Amino acid sequence: MYNKKYILKAILGVEGILLFYSGIMLALASNNEIKEMMFLAKVKPLIPIPFVFMIIAFIFNGTMFLLSISDRFMLFLIRNTFQSIIIRALMVFLSFVMINPMFAELTKLSSVNFMSPATAPGLLFPGGLLVHVLLEHWLGGIMGFGMGIYPKLFTRIKIALGSKIKK
Repeated sequence: MYNKKYILKAILGVEGILLFYSGIMLALASNNEIKEMMFLAKVKPLIPIPFVFMIIAFIFNGTMFLLSISDRFMLFLIRNTFQSIIIRALMVFLSFVMINPMFAELTKLSSVNFMSPATAPGLLFPGGLLVHVLLEHWLGGIMGFGMGIYPKLFTRIKIALGSKIKK
């Protein structure tokens, strides 16, 4: 039987690996491939932000999710030190960057084929676009925003699931 305390760690680990992998794949993709992907998906963000911020958002938030598996890192985020406040502010900003292109697409969801592969982020299997949009943009953005604004929530969830966090 599985231990309940590993549930949140598994979610953070899978999300972190997925974001980090897609960030690296987006960094390796050519500009033409990214422009073609954006044209086919008809993505137009609410606030035009350079695409390099999207790559940084995926890699940074993916790394933060992987680090947040450790209880010590979560305790570091909770403290009100200069470094933890800067990291949390970056997580909030970069989470907004991740969710930004999705807000404009809420009205066009019926015209998007979610069963197509997402080539630029490296999800080449059928349904890759669904995984990319739901798990990377939405879940990654919301979790990053929540962890940046109120990191104690994730610590409380870990404690509720049975993790022993020592201060």
